[in-house]
Amino acid sequence: MVLTVSTRELSLEIAYNVRHLGGYATRQGKATQDGPIRSAGLNRLTEVGVASLADTGVRTVVDLRSGVERAAAPTPEMAPFGIINVAAPVFEQDASPVGLTTDDFPGFASVYERMLVQGADAYRTLFGVLADSKGRVLFHCAAGKDRTGIAAALLLDLLDVPDETIVDDYARSAELLSPLLKEWLPSMKERGMSVERAETLMQAETPDMVATLAHIREHYGSSEGYLSSIGLVSGQISTLRARYVS
Repeated sequence: MVLTVSTRELSLEIAYNVRHLGGYATRQGKATQDGPIRSAGLNRLTEVGVASLADTGVRTVVDLRSGVERAAAPTPEMAPFGIINVAAPVFEQDASPVGLTTDDFPGFASVYERMLVQGADAYRTLFGVLADSKGRVLFHCAAGKDRTGIAAALLLDLLDVPDETIVDDYARSAELLSPLLKEWLPSMKERGMSVERAETLMQAETPDMVATLAHIREHYGSSEGYLSSIGLVSGQISTLRARYVS
């Protein structure tokens, strides 16, 4: 069954921007499976929320945040619920919207190009987990928009989902992050950010993902080319396609 973007959302107590990547039509007329789940940070999860996550079949969580972010906003203990938490930092500094400096912002397309290079180890870890995990996999950063958005785009592109759908999936974050912006705004103001810039950092604009997909193809040939360049082997890539498309 092909789903709309909004029908993928999962309700967890308390987490934002949580949605699976199943039900997207591919160019071959097949559909993606709902095993992968993308999300903002899980540090707000109550015990009920962790139990609900386990009930969905999630057995591995991959945290793309830095060590600084994990220490400041730790994820609740998940091992008692049968969930493994894997740290795979894309950057070593605080790369959340709250942690960004007040320097001139180069735009998300430029940031995403840097993520693909500096986050190679993180994305290799994530896609290895996606290929090998026995259950569903949730991957997240702080907002679930940028580091997570790149991971989702790479996966959907690998599964041959059309660009328009990938861009729509990315853009959905902006609306779902409204509650998080309200939560973070006081801290952002304390760091000298204007409300306008804070709002900009929580956006997910179509041109940024369009440019990122073009960059991947220009520099790596395809998402498969990128994943191969960072160390995934052909067997893992074949497994990802077989596991997440039917």
